[in-house]
Amino acid sequence: MIGGYGPFEQLYVVAKWALVSLILLFTIKTVVTAVYNVYYHPLSKFPGPKSAAATPLPFVRRLITGHWVEWTTALHEKYGEVVRIHPDELSFISPSAWQDIFASRPQLPKPKIGVIEVANGVPNLGTTDDFDVHARQRKILGNALSDRALREQEYILKRYTDLLIEKFREQITNQKGKPATVDVCRWYNYTTFDTVGDLQFGDSFNALSTSEEHPWVSAIFHGLKFGMLLTVFHHFPPLKARWVLPQIVMDKAREHFDWGCQRIEKRVQTETDRPDFMHHLLQNMDDEKGMSRDEINSTATFLILAGSDTSATTCTATTWFLLKNPRVLKRLQAEVRESFQNYEDISVSSAARLPYLHAVIQEVLRLHPTGPISVPRLVNRPNTIISGHLVPEGTRVGIPQKTAFRSPVNFVEPMAFNPERWLKDADSRFDADRKDAYEPFMVGPRNCLGKSLAWAEMNLILTKVIWSFDLELGEGNKDDWSDQRVWLLHEKAPLYVKISPRGS
Repeated sequence: MIGGYGPFEQLYVVAKWALVSLILLFTIKTVVTAVYNVYYHPLSKFPGPKSAAATPLPFVRRLITGHWVEWTTALHEKYGEVVRIHPDELSFISPSAWQDIFASRPQLPKPKIGVIEVANGVPNLGTTDDFDVHARQRKILGNALSDRALREQEYILKRYTDLLIEKFREQITNQKGKPATVDVCRWYNYTTFDTVGDLQFGDSFNALSTSEEHPWVSAIFHGLKFGMLLTVFHHFPPLKARWVLPQIVMDKAREHFDWGCQRIEKRVQTETDRPDFMHHLLQNMDDEKGMSRDEINSTATFLILAGSDTSATTCTATTWFLLKNPRVLKRLQAEVRESFQNYEDISVSSAARLPYLHAVIQEVLRLHPTGPISVPRLVNRPNTIISGHLVPEGTRVGIPQKTAFRSPVNFVEPMAFNPERWLKDADSRFDADRKDAYEPFMVGPRNCLGKSLAWAEMNLILTKVIWSFDLELGEGNKDDWSDQRVWLLHEKAPLYVKISPRGS
């Protein structure tokens, strides 16, 4: 016994003072780091809230709560075209930033922070930071998503858009000819996921035929949201996600991944020359020009999401904005119904020739882009100029699409739904629009590879729906359907619409 304390009391005192010392050291380190970040960091000259400059916590808080878009929008309204939103990250909304960040030569790499890892640990087109791997995979996937491939795959697109129309007619029949109320958000998702599931696996998810979302598709959205939340740990390097995650979470992620692999294996074993995605991916598999089987497995979920959720989101948003703007709906109905005498005349190519439909979708993508948040790049060299600013090496830089596209700095009447701004004979008041700030499909070597497929799906679905039915808003919708929380993608709410046969 020393100083009147027994061995257990001594251990308690030592442990107590060790804990106090650790807390004190952590507090001192946090304060010193915050002061450095605000006043002495290489980014200290850039405008923005001191709280976001001092610590990642304000940034991370918005990621967790899904309010990142509203936050960056408010910051840019207050501080201008460039804002420091994180100790090590700048946000830009100026037009020139697109080329400087995403189309620079040499390329600015994707940072490792914020990247959602694939279950098998093999990077795919969306996650790899290796330029050579990305170029090789993109070339292969480019063949699967080319205009030529799209023409060969059109019968698959038409199969599911026709089934959607059939299902809507069944809903009306069940109401004995009265308008039927449907959640178009759900039905558009069924259509695009069935389409891309068929293109990917050689078989659909059967969501349209069963009127139910497939569990694997539902798991994609839950997994994406959860994966986005896990990236929070990247902002605090000492922390590890595996310290707090129950094993069941990791098991479910692996189960979901393995199911996709099983579907790929079934498609691989199927003897067919149908021109789907896998036809192109399986060519030259495992040689130096092709993709390995692990890469193909890693790419499955990426392709399903890229080719379906974006199109479904835009179709739903288009329906919402049309029904909130009767003038626009009336003009679009006239264009569609006067262009086609018969339903059978509607095809991918003929729907693509409707200028007002194209303008409507362009305006929807401006107000409700499918990639609403920033997808940053890392400044990996000195003397990098972005939008006229010298940006220090080690800085993450990005463009929050929804914030940039709705900014009054870039667009006249930014919150108004005006498809006319995209027409060749647009009113002169839209001359002030900075349309080069608008890049919904990104730019540069990592721009959206599935752009042609997305346009084909959106044009075909919307043209057939508008040609076939009269639409009006149903009851039970949010006051503003487009006001949604974001975890990488929008968290879409139901959109209830009354449908009835056209002209009734």
